[in-house]
Amino acid sequence: MRKNWMRNVGLLTCAFVFAAVMSACTTQGGKEGAEISGLDREDKGSLKVAYFNEEAFFMQYGNAFQAMYPNIQLEVVSTESVFNAEDPVSEMEKLLKEQQPDALYLTEEQYAEFAKKGLLYDLDAVVKQDQFDLDSFQPSVIELLKARGGGKLYGLSPSFSSQVLYYNKDLFDQYGIPYPTDGMSWDEVMQLAERFPVKKDGDDALFGLFQSSQTVDPFELIRTIGEAKGLIYADADAGTVSIESPEWKAIFQSVIDGYKSGSISMPAADSGNMGGAVMMRSMGGKGTIRIGGDSMRFMSGQAAMTIDGPMIMNLLGMNTKMGAQGAVKADSGSSSAMKTLESPFKEINWDVVTLPVDPSQPDVAGSLSLDSVFSINASSESLPAAWEFVKYANGEQLAKTGSKSSPSLSSRTAFKKTEEGKNIDAFYALQANTQLLLRTLPEGFTDSFAELASGQIKKAVEGAQTVDDALKAIQTGGQDLLTKAKVEAGQE
Repeated sequence: MRKNWMRNVGLLTCAFVFAAVMSACTTQGGKEGAEISGLDREDKGSLKVAYFNEEAFFMQYGNAFQAMYPNIQLEVVSTESVFNAEDPVSEMEKLLKEQQPDALYLTEEQYAEFAKKGLLYDLDAVVKQDQFDLDSFQPSVIELLKARGGGKLYGLSPSFSSQVLYYNKDLFDQYGIPYPTDGMSWDEVMQLAERFPVKKDGDDALFGLFQSSQTVDPFELIRTIGEAKGLIYADADAGTVSIESPEWKAIFQSVIDGYKSGSISMPAADSGNMGGAVMMRSMGGKGTIRIGGDSMRFMSGQAAMTIDGPMIMNLLGMNTKMGAQGAVKADSGSSSAMKTLESPFKEINWDVVTLPVDPSQPDVAGSLSLDSVFSINASSESLPAAWEFVKYANGEQLAKTGSKSSPSLSSRTAFKKTEEGKNIDAFYALQANTQLLLRTLPEGFTDSFAELASGQIKKAVEGAQTVDDALKAIQTGGQDLLTKAKVEAGQE
């Protein structure tokens, strides 16, 4: 949970760096299914919005919304403190109950949890009543929102992220290797990676496949491949871990062999906290973007392929976009150690294809995620104003503006990103793997299991144990972790 939250915070921060450049309201209760009357410019009322920063809210949404409805009194409940909380979802729930905001800016995890607890207003009826056009949204986004909402629509998301396979065309040409294609399997992509002559160190280092800049442990790729094949490593209902199987072993063996040879990159030990990162100042000089060292490998021409989201597309060719050197600084972990460098980015001849899939589910991947969700408090006393705001935040006007400035992908199909000569449709081609969302594991178990598995994977890569030994240790330790987690969650 914490890991996913921090990834969303990183995406949020980057998005804002790029983007930075009523009588009826008070009489309608928050009763689910209540009809929401329309809001006119002259209507008076109030609207309390939970957003991470008041200044950012008014710059991004509030000023324009206030101009549309000048008699609606806007109040912002800051959620900045939630970002540093040990349990961000619980902290946000506490803030919701104490402050009772009408409209909420949520992460995907918060949205799913609050929908399950009945804290959010069901939008299905008002969408039909208002004839709000959901068909103008990316179908996979609406599908994911409903899946996260247990089959109902409790919010709208103006943007989303998905991962693709980036590849360096010049490196493929240099070594006479055919380009990747849409719909390749994971096995095919790993076989491509093996064909490059690996060199792990030095300025001329070369890797076949570098993992996402958001990857935090060596188990993550294995889990992703397994889930694409429909495998599960733990069943909370049955209370069993089932990682020691021939199917999982084949995936472990393939990835560990790749880690050993260097054809697949081993995630850096500090990738989770972005240590050893590059910091880039934004155009206005008021913000910075931190880019992990791993993601730099592809942009510096040291990896033939990498798996990543739309942010990397915005950074490729940054030399030209920034128009000057010296805008990039190395950060070794403390501000006092920063020094000016020439930009490490190269002009990469790149393109993208869809994320690798399993042939049995060629249109599905687990990489689709919601950058943010705008929802309405089920207890709101200002439903008309809250709905008008949610519509505005997800409206065509903002989508048109954001499509040019935001690194995220617009949920509205009319504002798909374009990049001349690039297969950008790959970002939009695959559906969410909603079956994964139906599987729930006890709080904290996923991270604990990943930590256990990663430790054993590293031992196997170092030659300290066999893959069979690693699987046996993960099976035994994982079963203990699941049993303990279920007891602590009161499920036993």
